Amino acid sequence: MKADKRPAIDGLIADPPPDLRLFLFYGADESGARAAAAKLAKRLVEDDDNMARIAVTAADLKAAPSRLADEGAAISMFGGRKVVWVEPIAGQGAMQVIPAAETALAADTIENPAILIAGDLKPTHALVKLVGGADTGAALRFYTPSAKEAAVMVAELCKVRGLEPTRSVLARLGETAQASVAVAEQEIEKYALYLGAEPGGLTPLEDDTLDTLGAAFAEAAFSDLVNAVLGGAPDRAVREQARLTAEGKAPVAQVRALLRRIHQLIVYGATKPAGLPPATFVNNMGRRVFWKDKDALTLQLTLWPIADAERALARMIALESDLKSSGKVDDALLASEAFLALARRASVRARRSLR
Repeated sequence: MKADKRPAIDGLIADPPPDLRLFLFYGADESGARAAAAKLAKRLVEDDDNMARIAVTAADLKAAPSRLADEGAAISMFGGRKVVWVEPIAGQGAMQVIPAAETALAADTIENPAILIAGDLKPTHALVKLVGGADTGAALRFYTPSAKEAAVMVAELCKVRGLEPTRSVLARLGETAQASVAVAEQEIEKYALYLGAEPGGLTPLEDDTLDTLGAAFAEAAFSDLVNAVLGGAPDRAVREQARLTAEGKAPVAQVRALLRRIHQLIVYGATKPAGLPPATFVNNMGRRVFWKDKDALTLQLTLWPIADAERALARMIALESDLKSSGKVDDALLASEAFLALARRASVRARRSLR
């Protein structure tokens, strides 16, 4: 089956059909897709945590296409069902997992369902058509909503939580939803708890509540950090990471900003869209100028070939998982070390290109 409307997807996640064994989450709204996949995982195993997931990568499935079916059929020595969680899937990785998906869909018995997290694939992509066309598969697309769609979505989310947003609040939350539906949902839930709203009620939600509790979520808030890390500026990356942490922006939010950009690099690197000029380096008195916005993305495409970007993506995914785990002494230090390693990697490649 295929679905791209949130009510249908939310219904499937709330009550997943028992015959579905392979779920593909994909689309431009990558954070929304990942958040929804996490909800489904929790529903499927009833008590989702890292121990209830079997982590597999696209590279693993390329090397052993039967592994998805094998892990799906495996019986845990401690009992209980697990979820086979497959990511990162981007660029060529989406094609590499097709044989594994075919094997899993055709297997006689699957005890552990699989969740595949892909990037912004087209609905006509072979992997989407395979999973969406199977009786035992579901391809769930998460696209970035238009301004009108975001406003409708936010209004419905507020209504369910018993909130009555003002026009100004609706516009602000709509902008958040366009950047990340998952963040908008989390914010609305937080406002409802803060105001004591109850389903079926009409508790006013005004600008002052957003000003007091708002996440200040915006791509611009993290752009300097992202461009410093992936653009090969280690010193700047350290400063930006410290600044964001001091401003109260959690390390996990910083990691997610990097995840979004790395996904872009993989997708753009694989498709080579028109309109992106060849990247060049501009020197001013012997020093490289730090580029921003589109120029920064162009630069990063040359510094991060797809294979390197996929490794960086895997590292950031692992870091995000670590930051969510308990017992970490210093999350900011953990994130800083990882960011610095990526920035140094990009810096080495930048210096080589200038020779």
